[in-house]
Amino acid sequence: MKATEEIKSRIDIVEVVSETVKLRRTGNSHTGFCPFHDNKNTPAFVVWPDTGSWKCFGACNDGGDVFSFLMKREGWEFMEALQYLALRAGIELEKSSPRQENEKKEQQRLYGLLNDITGYYHTNLIESDNAKAARTLLLQRGLSQEIWVKFEIGYANDSWNDIRSYCLERGYSDEDLITIGLLVKKDTGKVYDRFRDRIMLPICLPKGQTIGFGARVVNSTDQPKFINSPQTKYFDKGSLLYGIDKAYMGIRENRTAVLVEGYMDVIAAHQAGFTNVVSAMGTALTEKQLRLVKRYAPRVVLALDPDVAGDRATLRSLSVARQNLDRESNPVFDPRGLLRDEGHLELDIRVVTLPNEMDPDELIELDSDSWSELVDGAQPIVDYVIDVFTTGRNLSDSKVKAEIIDDVVPIISDVSHPTERADYKQKLARILKVDERVIQFNKIGLYKPNSSNKDSLHNDNVTNNNMYDELEQYVLASLIKMPQVLSKIDRAFREVDADILSARDFDVPDYQRIFEIVKKSVSQADVEPEIYIKNQTCLEMKEQLQRLYDIGQEWIFLDERRIKDFVHAAIRLRARNLRIWLTDLQHLESVAKDQKDLHQAKNYQGIIIKYTQSMRGLQKLLRNYSDPLILSEQ
Repeated sequence: MKATEEIKSRIDIVEVVSETVKLRRTGNSHTGFCPFHDNKNTPAFVVWPDTGSWKCFGACNDGGDVFSFLMKREGWEFMEALQYLALRAGIELEKSSPRQENEKKEQQRLYGLLNDITGYYHTNLIESDNAKAARTLLLQRGLSQEIWVKFEIGYANDSWNDIRSYCLERGYSDEDLITIGLLVKKDTGKVYDRFRDRIMLPICLPKGQTIGFGARVVNSTDQPKFINSPQTKYFDKGSLLYGIDKAYMGIRENRTAVLVEGYMDVIAAHQAGFTNVVSAMGTALTEKQLRLVKRYAPRVVLALDPDVAGDRATLRSLSVARQNLDRESNPVFDPRGLLRDEGHLELDIRVVTLPNEMDPDELIELDSDSWSELVDGAQPIVDYVIDVFTTGRNLSDSKVKAEIIDDVVPIISDVSHPTERADYKQKLARILKVDERVIQFNKIGLYKPNSSNKDSLHNDNVTNNNMYDELEQYVLASLIKMPQVLSKIDRAFREVDADILSARDFDVPDYQRIFEIVKKSVSQADVEPEIYIKNQTCLEMKEQLQRLYDIGQEWIFLDERRIKDFVHAAIRLRARNLRIWLTDLQHLESVAKDQKDLHQAKNYQGIIIKYTQSMRGLQKLLRNYSDPLILSEQ
């Protein structure tokens, strides 16, 4: 038996969920209020102990097994959940290879060194006479000694070999310090301390492990004002957020992460009680950083400095889509890519512009209530982009109007909710003073309806678990073979106001996790999707992944008909799931009626109506896909 299956056989999912959710037994299931979104009216969160699964029939519409529940609740990756549950169940996981063990020990040794140096710098700031000017500067910025301790702020002596001498005395080598970026080695072979006479700000992983430093000058004549640890095996600034180790609980509680530009802004915000603030450390916002935020909250607010907000060049820092860019070039604003990534991440990205000539720390110190109001009233990113593209331009010029429509319509068309799309379309038409009918969305990738379509949802005869597994297998194998098909599937679902394809559409837990990896593979640009999928799949799922790869290798020709069938299969998969979920909801409604809980029965009835409408939308969508391949022939 695989470790994951053995863990689930020993772990009671009801017990795990009950640690944070108050559950009530309802027939063979347990119900409660979903912990992942605000809702105190309808207990639409259901746990089935016999299958070890859970699902929310409410706003988040998510579901899975005990692993996915912990990953969502704690913001963990799969391996973190696996290790925790294995320990809890008393199961020993398969041991790593000797090479992996050595790499892990080396990482732990260098992490220990980084923690040691963090403590050394911090003690310097608190006790050393050399740090007097640094202490004065921090106090002038309004930062108390209590916040110095919380953020482990330190000071690097004005010396070329201070940190080197300290570490050599403790048995570390020059090579160790070069590896973690604290020593610089010249072509002549000479080495010296990278950070000198600077306030040291540890940059940490969410769990608190220091992996690098930001360093601010003490003497204002020194340049540059800030420098960071260099890119190393252990430090990748583009995948980190300064302050995330202190902020993740605040982000989770507020369900919002606020991104500011400066280190000091983060520290000042936390000192004032705004504990959901982090920084991208002065770099362009990356997709990896947004994924890190997504672990803890569904919304991110970008607090832009007034000297750059409103400038079209600022949009460069908001562009997180890289799939259409040369890998060696700097990111530039791609409106279609920006919103596509926003959809992939399922993040509500908003923008706030600070008052003139004020940094976040200055505003917070002057008027903390104004800061709260600004964050609460942040613009949706689509509104912000519309404003940027239209402000200061000659809107009476027909050519300018056409350019704006070409720039903005792709953004609006990628917004998932039809009501939001309609509102933005109306807003743009009003601003440009044009007839709304000239603003048309392009239905890229969809086939025209064919009245002779033989298939329908009602004669899609899927009646047994083996077929269920085969359908899931076919959809996932097709995505592994051709990950870019996912965008076609999502666009098709959006056309009928359905949620995009997600892990919850798969019943097999390993398939759920492999789907998430496939989804991430198409929104990153570091390596080819196929390589990313293989690298990110843990040992526990390698066998499943290889089987899916083998299935995909049988498809030699990937023509339009095959691609069309991939989308058709995904629609059938969603339809199958809707039928299952409707059956579950009808059972819950019946139990509620038996228990004389008419209010609850009415709530379930409302969800049933919503799902029934979704089913009608899928029926409409299937008419766009005619002459599908026969699944059993694949």
